[in-house]
Amino acid sequence: MKKQLIIIMVVLALFGISSCEKKCEHQWTEANCKSPSICEICHETNGEKGEHAWVDATCKSPKYCTLCEITEGAYGEHSYSQVSCTEDKICSACGNKVLATGHNWTKADCVTDSICTACNEKKAAKGHSFVEATCLKAKYCSTCGETEGEALGHSLTPGYCDELRSCTVCGTVQTEPMEHDWVEATCRAPKKCTQCEKTEGKKLSHKWEETERIEPSCLNGKIVYKCQVGGETREEQIPATISYHVCDIEGVCATCHTDFNTELMTLNSIVTSNNNLGIKNAGIFISKETGSNIYKTITLEDIGMPIVELNGNLPGSKGAGEIPVDFTYTDKEQSFECIAEVKVQGASSAGYAKKNYNIKLYSEYGADEKVKNKVKLVDGWGKQFKYCMKANYIDFSQARNVVSGKIYGDIIKARDVEDELSKLKNGGAIDGYPIIVFNKGQYLGLYTMNIPKDKWMFGFKDSDEKDKAILMAETWNDIVAFRAPITALNSSSGFELEFASNEESTIDGDTKWAYESLNELIKFTMNNDGEDFVNGISKYADVDKCIDSMLYTFVICADDNISKNILWVTLDGKVWFSSVYDMDGTWGMRWNGNIEFNENTHLISNLADGSSGAPERNHNHYNLLWEKIYINFYDKVVERYQELRKTALSIENIKAQFGDFFAKIPEVAYEAERAKWTGVPSNDKSIDHFNQIITFAIKRLEKMDTILVKK
Repeated sequence: MKKQLIIIMVVLALFGISSCEKKCEHQWTEANCKSPSICEICHETNGEKGEHAWVDATCKSPKYCTLCEITEGAYGEHSYSQVSCTEDKICSACGNKVLATGHNWTKADCVTDSICTACNEKKAAKGHSFVEATCLKAKYCSTCGETEGEALGHSLTPGYCDELRSCTVCGTVQTEPMEHDWVEATCRAPKKCTQCEKTEGKKLSHKWEETERIEPSCLNGKIVYKCQVGGETREEQIPATISYHVCDIEGVCATCHTDFNTELMTLNSIVTSNNNLGIKNAGIFISKETGSNIYKTITLEDIGMPIVELNGNLPGSKGAGEIPVDFTYTDKEQSFECIAEVKVQGASSAGYAKKNYNIKLYSEYGADEKVKNKVKLVDGWGKQFKYCMKANYIDFSQARNVVSGKIYGDIIKARDVEDELSKLKNGGAIDGYPIIVFNKGQYLGLYTMNIPKDKWMFGFKDSDEKDKAILMAETWNDIVAFRAPITALNSSSGFELEFASNEESTIDGDTKWAYESLNELIKFTMNNDGEDFVNGISKYADVDKCIDSMLYTFVICADDNISKNILWVTLDGKVWFSSVYDMDGTWGMRWNGNIEFNENTHLISNLADGSSGAPERNHNHYNLLWEKIYINFYDKVVERYQELRKTALSIENIKAQFGDFFAKIPEVAYEAERAKWTGVPSNDKSIDHFNQIITFAIKRLEKMDTILVKK
């Protein structure tokens, strides 16, 4: 159509005919690179040609016009993928391929990584390739030549430096011998080669000179010498002149001033004689720090038991009377100082080397006034200020008297009755505990601190208005055996008055009523048997209490107590009962300290058959009241015994009571006692007192079990 229009326009032009002339309106086309703008009706042109319609060059063609297809310039760049040293490059437009060129590595060595300069890829260093060291060459890298360490050197066969030797590794033979590396001679060694250890000549002589001296005392001394030739030093020990340190209470030695730790000291022995050390209550301790022997004052912490310190001249006999001495007491609860009025106590025991002492404690002491010390030694002992320090001379163990008292207290409390005795500490028997005693700083011995044989044992007071009395059977005769009446109303009868109350019947110190009252019991016992005895005895005696003391006396085999050493007590001035006292010769030990009793000695059955209980005791010395109670109240005796075997007289209770006592006395105290009092009959080290007592108790009770059976 376009072509036809052009032809029409040309024809019209040839004939001079214009479309405009025909009054048409121009319809102009756009100008382009081929022609200017043309009217589509009359074909008239207007203006100049237009711009090319360019298309940018590519890797396939140069720049060209889309209308006239004219080209211009060169082909364009290829569009390759990202650069890679190991992969081919391909143009994404035309597919043209460029082959990979490979990495361009930097130079590397054994320890430095190689890097590609194109892509920065890294190749790790390979490391050294070491060749091991040899005798002549150090260890080296075969790649870079770097070395490590040194050559091993030849390991030459044994020999001296001035000899040719071969290497045991590489076999090389020295071409020339080595020279010696000499170290000059000293006082200790001759000239010596450090390489082959060959020596020449002799060592030099020392030339010693004293440079320091420490004189010995309780520590070793020493002399220090220095050699003026070689400079060496040596020490010469000088043995200590004394084998112990003398320390104060803090553990500081007065001579060498060594400060020993008192907590690391063990008491090894107690000094029992004068030591001239200026230390009171001295003991020999072993220091766990140094192993040294130490003299030091013994304290409560060292011995673990109460300590009594006296300072004075003690009486040597009963006739010496009461002597005042300084008194210091220390236990876990208290420590105090006061004055003690000391008197020898006991009958036959007063003749022993080691004395018993009655003591009265006063906080002040003077000619015109004495004030009772109000410090209690033991809770439950009341306001006592009078005590007995008992030596227990025949009983090395110290246990028999006090522990027997405690077991008797168990017997009284085992009777399910509340009366005057059940409220007492040990039912009227002794109470006490072990102590260690010093006088003037010197060891006096093991003692027991006891309740005295006094009114307090039975809870009596001077102010009591009722008829209360205590009489002690002090000797052996028919009167104390209740086989003859009292004729002398005083101690010549064999009875010692310990206490009597009731001021109305005690005129001007007259205490005859107590003897007269007990005499009524003796006469009734002598003159009555059988039913008359059974029906009337309660008017004069408490049978149950008498059974307890009688049974216990025979169980513990107290051969010195079958009529002597019995305490006779009345609470109303009329009815009497027996109680126990002085029980050190018991549990297989005789009154003289010999351990010889067996379970078949001094049997309770002797009361009925009239046989002798011990060689020196004829039947007439057995207490007649006990004999008649045993015969006439036999079933009651058996019943009571069998009850007690389950409680107070069980082996378990006996073991516990004695075990508790023995645990309170350390072995070092027993050793001191053995050294101090060599005459004690039972101090043989081979005697195990606890085992002896328990063994005797077991056999004795087994024997009693066969005797006391109901008929």
